[in-house]
Amino acid sequence: MKTVNNHSIQRTPFLKDIKKWGSITCLLFLFKMLLSLASINELQWFLSPIVFLVELFTAIDFIWTPDIGFTSNLNIVIEKSCAGGNFFIICMILLVIKNWNPFTIQSKIAQLSFIILMSYIITILANSMRIISAIKLVSFRQLTDYIDPKSAHLVLGGIIYILILLSLNHIISKKHEQA
Repeated sequence: MKTVNNHSIQRTPFLKDIKKWGSITCLLFLFKMLLSLASINELQWFLSPIVFLVELFTAIDFIWTPDIGFTSNLNIVIEKSCAGGNFFIICMILLVIKNWNPFTIQSKIAQLSFIILMSYIITILANSMRIISAIKLVSFRQLTDYIDPKSAHLVLGGIIYILILLSLNHIISKKHEQA
């Protein structure tokens, strides 16, 4: 405790918080920049697990086509925008803000690595659900007569993302209440 003019001043963790949030913000901007600048070929590793799940649940085969993405004989293309880079970053932000640490990992680097891994897994699941539901939506011909499939895909994807983030927030909040 520091004394100024006979008054005790307790140091706040303000500078520590600025360094923490500054570092996290820089990391998130770095991820955003890397994902934005990456070509579809560089994102193949990010999309491969998504394609695996889509193939598993739809029985549609996809093949890798360089500079295009994963394509099917049904004219379905899983390309760069299907990777979900923005959702990945939003998911990381949620987990960081909630200070999610289910295993009470002491090392900040290990904790951040765990959050990145969990965000990646959640992104794979979310984007797989988004693509599978869009494929199923197109199969309802009555609906596609009134709604453009591309617009429906975007709206449906937004709804899925919001529901997953709300569910994740609810699960994490419940865990914090129990702790």
